[in-house]
Amino acid sequence: MFTRKATLLKLLYAVFFNFASGQLIAQTNEISTLGVSLNALSGYHVASNPIAKTGMSLSGFTHGFSVSIHKYGLNNHSFTKTYGAPKIGFTCKFLQLNNTDTFGFCLGLIPTYDLPVIKGEKASLSARIGYGLNINNRQYHQQKNFDNRAISSALNFGFDIGACIQLYVNKYIEAEFFTGLYHVSNGSLKMPNGGINVIYGSAGITYFPHGISSNKNLKPNYALKEKKWNYHLQLATGYRELGYFDYLTQFWVASIGQQYLYSCNSLYSLGIGLDGFYDATQALLYEPKLRVRDVKENQKFLLAMGISQRFEIGKIFLPIGIYHYLAPMKHIKEPIYIRFGMGYQFHPKWFCGLFFKGTINQKQQLQSDFMEWTLGIKL
Repeated sequence: MFTRKATLLKLLYAVFFNFASGQLIAQTNEISTLGVSLNALSGYHVASNPIAKTGMSLSGFTHGFSVSIHKYGLNNHSFTKTYGAPKIGFTCKFLQLNNTDTFGFCLGLIPTYDLPVIKGEKASLSARIGYGLNINNRQYHQQKNFDNRAISSALNFGFDIGACIQLYVNKYIEAEFFTGLYHVSNGSLKMPNGGINVIYGSAGITYFPHGISSNKNLKPNYALKEKKWNYHLQLATGYRELGYFDYLTQFWVASIGQQYLYSCNSLYSLGIGLDGFYDATQALLYEPKLRVRDVKENQKFLLAMGISQRFEIGKIFLPIGIYHYLAPMKHIKEPIYIRFGMGYQFHPKWFCGLFFKGTINQKQQLQSDFMEWTLGIKL
């Protein structure tokens, strides 16, 4: 499992960060300017479970800091023409969680992308998306740390999303204010996996030793000459652990997905999706003594339909979908799920990705199902 995640980290670094700032030489010195930022963080950790013996909440305040490397824009002419000069970076995020003896510390290694919403000479507003890995020094242990039923592996996935305001103080310094959600999960590779959810705010400065690029104000132009429908077909596999402490079962899952999307502009597509699964999860939910071998084959074939969206940023794309199972409904216990993550269009037709699939459970909470390792074709 560690090898698989280490490979993912290399892929994320190569595709997202090196693509943004290392392997490409900018057309101008201004675009190639790098900045270093330091931010203070403070937030509220919404714990997934209470203390076992007393039932008291484990939620509480958390604090930390982050160090990041940023740049504005890429050297690619077609990218700049469409997306302008968005802020792209790589962030090391450190959090001391509440109830440190139970939850410990988080160290996130997160590539980030700021999607411009409003751009001005003195300030800008952006939506920030980050997706990477997170290291946790405290994990679940049945005898030594039973109350940490949020994290049971040292290496996890980290997802960061929120809104960011940048104020340009002078030629070299930029002030930054951010608010958002930081989610940590192992994708149900190992249970228990309640996940860590921190709603937080941060404030800090970014210093550009060679000056902030004047191209930061380049505005995107997402207009398409021809709007059209696209068909996407993808095959995926995943591995998960499911169960309750002494009653754990592990199994592989597989899926085939189809999306029929209308390109509203060069950034955003919207349409419908149809998913088929070979997955024993629904039959095993809330059945603590069942194992996957106890599930009949016909109960593992599932069909779902939903609304599918896709944000394209150069060769990177971010899918966001909300789906509802259609059949066989007599075996479906949690009918609604969400899919999001990050993909890479490595060829005009072919793409790959790592997508999170999470179900809305009976408590109306987003619960991790599994991570989908995906290969697909766009037509």
